[in-house]
Amino acid sequence: MVPQRLDGADMTAIADRVSALYRRCYRLPPWSESPRQLADYHGKLLRAVRRTGFTALIVTEGDRLLGVCYGWPTPDALDGDRVHDAVVAAFGPERATALVSGSFAVAELFVDPGAQGRGVGRGLLEEAVRGRRSAWLLTYAGSPAARLYQRLGWRDRGLMPADMHEGHRLSLFTPGPRTSP
Repeated sequence: MVPQRLDGADMTAIADRVSALYRRCYRLPPWSESPRQLADYHGKLLRAVRRTGFTALIVTEGDRLLGVCYGWPTPDALDGDRVHDAVVAAFGPERATALVSGSFAVAELFVDPGAQGRGVGRGLLEEAVRGRRSAWLLTYAGSPAARLYQRLGWRDRGLMPADMHEGHRLSLFTPGPRTSP
């Protein structure tokens, strides 16, 4: 299963399929997103594809979409964005800059529940960050995905503000082996 790279236009063309997979993944524990959160995802995806440097990867098996990963470069100046402002609030300006400035932000990574445990998520994440200077992502530290990231050498750098996600306190993860910041 080799990930296929997509740009914003390609991702827009399959947005309905991606949104359907998102709903299958995030309606289940540990996320158990509300119907409103699940419905809001499609618009969030269509806004994401317009971000500068948007990069997506998908894995398919025949016509079945198994996994999706996408993100974009984080600007050097961390201001004016809700997530960046939250990173600064959680870690302070200097540490936030060291952790995420100029790094690739892995905005979403999700795998069909029936395909989990087959290396799809690992392949998507490794390809998404291959050749990049640094990367980061946010997830619930108690999730199965967090355990995958830790097995791949990612480190939990600390908690984000409590209001970042309805229902879960998210943590910021970066690839190892850095011991600081």
